[in-house]
Amino acid sequence: MPQHEVVPEKSTIFQRISHSIFPAKLQPVMDRDGYRRFFNTLILHFRPRKVPERTLRFTLTWGLGGMAVMLVSMLIGTGVLLKFVYEPFPGQAYESILYIQRHVLFGQLIRNIHHWSANGLIIVAFLHFLRVFFTSAFHPPRQFNWIIGLGLFFIVLCSNFTGYLMPWDQLAFWAVTICTGILEYIPVAGPWLQKILRGGPEVGPATLSNFYAIHTALLPALLVIMMPFHFWRVRKAG
Repeated sequence: MPQHEVVPEKSTIFQRISHSIFPAKLQPVMDRDGYRRFFNTLILHFRPRKVPERTLRFTLTWGLGGMAVMLVSMLIGTGVLLKFVYEPFPGQAYESILYIQRHVLFGQLIRNIHHWSANGLIIVAFLHFLRVFFTSAFHPPRQFNWIIGLGLFFIVLCSNFTGYLMPWDQLAFWAVTICTGILEYIPVAGPWLQKILRGGPEVGPATLSNFYAIHTALLPALLVIMMPFHFWRVRKAG
């Protein structure tokens, strides 16, 4: 594993933040060869040839990070299958859910896997968060990766929240109405955020369109981008 340089105590706050995001050897402006070395390490550090024997102990991580990756993969896979039939329109959303469950081959199974994987991901991600915290695995040089992990956990929560509206039934409608209503109490930006998320003053067809786009495009894209970088930082930290 690479050795990490110590940040001088007299460095500025911006230098400390920069050092926590990028390894010390990448701080200077890189030329073409420098960028090539950077991306080589990005790829090679996913599966290094050698790791310390003590890191192979199951009780070190309890496999929670790997469980989260598998659940995300299952959610993306089943979500893509559901998109072939689901219709994100208020008049057809609930009927398309019923059609998936009753008439599509293995439709009920796929939807159940998607539903319970989403619930399981929250539990696994939270346990992973607790494991990292109580084992003090957020200290330098892992402090920036801790921030990335918190961001991933927030994305998982947002994915479950936006997915809750997809069936467009009474339970989902009023749950989202109440939850988005809480945004109004955020100082200054609250009403603006509420209007953007709802697509208007109240929960309606625009809300379903917004939630569908966020749930099936924006949040999965953020997960796919941030997860590999999170894994790379784990490898770089040792």
